[in-house]
Amino acid sequence: MMPFASLTRVGRLRRMRRLAAIALGHYDLEASSVAYHGFETNAMYRVTTRSGERFMLRLAVPGRRTREDLQSEALWLDALARDTSIAVPRVVPTREGQHVLPVTTGSMPDAWNATLMTWVPGRLLGHYLTPRNLRLMGELFAELHHHGSAWNRPRGFTTRRFVHWLSRGEPNVLVGDGAVPAVTASSGHVISRMDRHVVDAYAAVNPEDLRVIHCDLWHDNIKVKSGRLHPFDFEDTVLGYRAHDIAMAMLDLLEETSDDAYPRLFDAFRAGYEAHVSWPNDRIEPFQIGRLLWKLNWIARNQPKWFDAALQRHVPVFERYEKTGRLTGLP
Repeated sequence: MMPFASLTRVGRLRRMRRLAAIALGHYDLEASSVAYHGFETNAMYRVTTRSGERFMLRLAVPGRRTREDLQSEALWLDALARDTSIAVPRVVPTREGQHVLPVTTGSMPDAWNATLMTWVPGRLLGHYLTPRNLRLMGELFAELHHHGSAWNRPRGFTTRRFVHWLSRGEPNVLVGDGAVPAVTASSGHVISRMDRHVVDAYAAVNPEDLRVIHCDLWHDNIKVKSGRLHPFDFEDTVLGYRAHDIAMAMLDLLEETSDDAYPRLFDAFRAGYEAHVSWPNDRIEPFQIGRLLWKLNWIARNQPKWFDAALQRHVPVFERYEKTGRLTGLP
């Protein structure tokens, strides 16, 4: 039988559909429809029951997230639903009580971890990037950060920490002996300085700031309905720093808007955050530089034919940052 990686997109979707059917057989649901929702980092299916209830079934691609990662997501979502007013999705257990279900077939022997969650209502916040909504987003971050610090993590929660711009075991192909040949002497000097700058920034954070964070809560991992925010996609849940968590969200906001519109939206976010907890002492820009380094590193490893162009776009951003301390003109 042809390996999954060798199949056409249609062939892959056909096999994943079979996995979805097997997974749903483990839940006490009378599904009236199962509709394909998307396949990027995971395969997603919209599930509607005979009574009209809606759910999302996620099949996690093997090797991208561990079962411990996904179990940690489920544990925190359960705690957030119990301890806070945040409108998070609920993870639905199987009949056997599993929150993360490994699923295989004869044609796909590697386990895909299935998670069934309640449907997240509303539309993506990215359609409504207003100061009012950014203030609500700041309030949401503050509540998550407060809970992530105070929560007594149960056994089985991940011990993984995001304390470097490479925190998933990826090789560094931008700096040092392992650098790809496309990193020239001139660009290599700039990248090396940025690497050291980011490493120093992570090392300078007060270790007491370490807590559970979402780690990927940008505006399109949030829906808005009737003025209320509904965050989702907690699969990157990890131990990390507040400044890092904020930096990732604000970098995505800057890339989505413009150098002119961003400051007003950022100020609204910060005002919402500070209405509930104090702002981190650490600047967020070094961690945003770290994210740009991560992107370059990923391109060099996975899409090498695009690396030269990506390098030419990013090096001027790094050089302007060294002069001004600000990120402008992002590619």
